[in-house]
Amino acid sequence: MSERPSSYTGIFKSTFLFGFVQVIRILVGVIKNKIVAILLGAEGMGIMGIMSNAMGLIKTGAGLGISQSAVRDVSEANGSGDRIKFSQIICITRKVVFFTSFLGLTITIILSSWLSNWGFGDNTYIVSFILLSIAVFFEIFVENQLAILKGMRQLKNLAKASVWGSVVGLITGIPLFFFMGGKGIVPSFIITSVSIYFVTRYYVNKIDYNKVQIPIKQVAKKALPMVKMGGALMITALLASLTAFIIAAFMRDEGGLQDVGYYSAGMTIITSYFGVIVNALMTDYYPRIAAVNYDNKKLAEELNRQSLVSLLLCCPIVVIFFILLPYFVIILYSEEFLPIVDFMKIAMFGTLITVISNQVDMILVAKFKTKLFLGISVFVRVLQVIISLILYKNFGLLGMGMTVLAMAIVHMVIMTISVYYFYRITFGKIFWIIALIVFFISILAVSVTTLSNLWIRFSFGTALFILSLFFLNFASKRYMEIDFVKLIKVKLHK
Repeated sequence: MSERPSSYTGIFKSTFLFGFVQVIRILVGVIKNKIVAILLGAEGMGIMGIMSNAMGLIKTGAGLGISQSAVRDVSEANGSGDRIKFSQIICITRKVVFFTSFLGLTITIILSSWLSNWGFGDNTYIVSFILLSIAVFFEIFVENQLAILKGMRQLKNLAKASVWGSVVGLITGIPLFFFMGGKGIVPSFIITSVSIYFVTRYYVNKIDYNKVQIPIKQVAKKALPMVKMGGALMITALLASLTAFIIAAFMRDEGGLQDVGYYSAGMTIITSYFGVIVNALMTDYYPRIAAVNYDNKKLAEELNRQSLVSLLLCCPIVVIFFILLPYFVIILYSEEFLPIVDFMKIAMFGTLITVISNQVDMILVAKFKTKLFLGISVFVRVLQVIISLILYKNFGLLGMGMTVLAMAIVHMVIMTISVYYFYRITFGKIFWIIALIVFFISILAVSVTTLSNLWIRFSFGTALFILSLFFLNFASKRYMEIDFVKLIKVKLHK
């Protein structure tokens, strides 16, 4: 292996760091939901859910995807060593961020009447949505400020901003429910978003750059590529939401609301469980490839490093997920939802493939291949709807698991062919060897779950989990010169 061990060490460190951040944020969310459920009941949770979904939709549209596309420009400028160029990009990004934040505020106010009627069936909440425009403004601003920290790869500051932002948001928002009850929902959204804004602003203001005066015309010209790529990412996100809506509507008509509930519950568990891993992996990966987007050889190296780390980390996590899956379902929902277990087992293999394929399509984002990226996204979503309808009609809920797996394979094939055709970027031999072993271990884990005897199942499952940990340490030692056992021993002796 020609790759430097330090490169792998950095990837592991950033992954564990942001894995911890994601866990903290999830815990904060769980605590908040629990308190709201106790104090406001199901009705209060419903009101918050509708308002949160409405805000999320507006943020996606008004944000123009800048929180992702800006990372590339900031990262590239930061890596160039040109202070003037870097300062210009930071100033341009902050101006664009203010525009998108103000756009979100304006759209929320304009649509307040429609949002109230759409969400609650009458005009009762028009004023509430007008006030929520303040929260939308600050939330878009926060996401884009974090993009600057990501682009500069200030990982510790980014982690601190994320953790402290979540904690401060919880501390400032929750007391309103105690004193105001349901009337505290809107003020809670506002105070939470403003609090998080000031926390992230503190860390962004520590960035050393020259405050450059740039004419509006030049800002518009320089920001155009950023907005184009961001627009493509925004459309992709909206397509995903539209696809989910069409599939859910078909399932409701064909199989009933119960199947829709089962499907939603299963996908929520998978996305939550692996969302921690994916977000942790991608937080530092995209800024790294964005900084070297002009060098295809370096891009190939980063892709192979990241993919190797992803597979090795996922291996023991997938095994424990399969073995304990029924218990996850019961704990998070109830025994009524156990029918989703078989569908989730199939979908899990698709998720494992998607973890890797997402890293490939980020190369197109780093390259700013807007039309190609958007074209593939549209094709994949249309195909997803067609395959979903066919497989659900013939196989029911199990067919939805097959759909996740089929679409993951299709996405992986399209993306790997695209980046190879345009840039000659491909996976190395070691990646494919590790991938085959990880999938073999995953298949063994699924086979173990079919054993009827509980003690035998857990015995084999535990043995397989230990084997996956040994494999993780063996492969990391051999290919990355990282010995996790040795590292743990050193930490324990400190």
